[in-house]
Amino acid sequence: MTEINKSGTAAFLLQLERRLRPLHDTHDILALSAQMLGQRLGAQQVSCFEVDPKHAGLIVQHAWSDGMVPGAAGEYVLGDELKAELAAARPVAISDVAHDTRTSTPAALAAFFRLSVQALLYVPITREGRLAALVAIHSHTARLWHADDIELAVHVSERAWSTILRAQVETRLRALSANMERLLAERTHAFGRTWTVSPDLLGVLNLDGYFEHSNPAWQATLGWSEEEIRRTRFLELLHPDDLLRTQATWEAAKQGQPALRFENRYRHKLGGWRWLSWVAVPEGNKVYCSARDISLEKKLEAELLQASRPLHGSVARDLDEVLQIIASKLQLLQASVANDPQAALQLAACSAAVEQGGALAAQLLASRTGS
Repeated sequence: MTEINKSGTAAFLLQLERRLRPLHDTHDILALSAQMLGQRLGAQQVSCFEVDPKHAGLIVQHAWSDGMVPGAAGEYVLGDELKAELAAARPVAISDVAHDTRTSTPAALAAFFRLSVQALLYVPITREGRLAALVAIHSHTARLWHADDIELAVHVSERAWSTILRAQVETRLRALSANMERLLAERTHAFGRTWTVSPDLLGVLNLDGYFEHSNPAWQATLGWSEEEIRRTRFLELLHPDDLLRTQATWEAAKQGQPALRFENRYRHKLGGWRWLSWVAVPEGNKVYCSARDISLEKKLEAELLQASRPLHGSVARDLDEVLQIIASKLQLLQASVANDPQAALQLAACSAAVEQGGALAAQLLASRTGS
């Protein structure tokens, strides 16, 4: 693999990593990974399978296609020879299914014909010594799978399944955290000592959006008495800019979805706004809530951002000066390598990197001015 190809592959994997990071749903993770891998390899179809441990059958979890070939669906069975290779955690690359003994049986060819598959690349995912999942890349024409094609497919497949496992663990942790918060809220809402002296705002909401109970911290933080809080729908106290996203979180809470570290602004009785960070746990027909005043933290964050802007501008100017020097040197070199295509390609890659650096410098300057 050339240095340019390595650079392009690294950039592709970095982009994949960034786009996978916010995803938590298995279908979304597989859909993004399959689409990006298929388009990168110029394949017509990428299918992601889960292996049935009892029958060793392949169950489609997601299938992407470029729209030119039929999509995969249903359940598939691997031949013994292919199964053994994949169980050994070895990718299988077949350039023409009609001329490979592992795939040229009548039944296999019929299935491949139905899916317009002429060449395939299988990437196994093994867990605890067994085949757990499979990524299948299909081409409707015969093709030779190069080593860097196989390496890229392995990287993408492993990252996709690692992201799925990470998301599953995070989901379990969120559920555990929400359960712990719920138990805490249940034990503290009954007007005990903790309820009375807690600096956090504690409350019990009904499904109409009214706090049936609120602790003294509400008046200490926002100036509203318990009776005023009880007769005011909580949405009426919100900052207008926070209303829509708070309504969305509230609707989710009424459907049983906890809210963890949700931030919004509440109106103080004497004027102004206070930032609050919420934990809200639904249970039955009630939502148990606790909130922490983070107004000072928000103020310090804003001051820190304002203070850092001159530094951003200084760094951006220095970076821009260096990039201009590099760009001028590259322009001088271009004439001397006119007859050397490889060197010209490397210079082009360097010029592209300089342009990206210039864009970064512009972003730093924009952040300094707040634009």
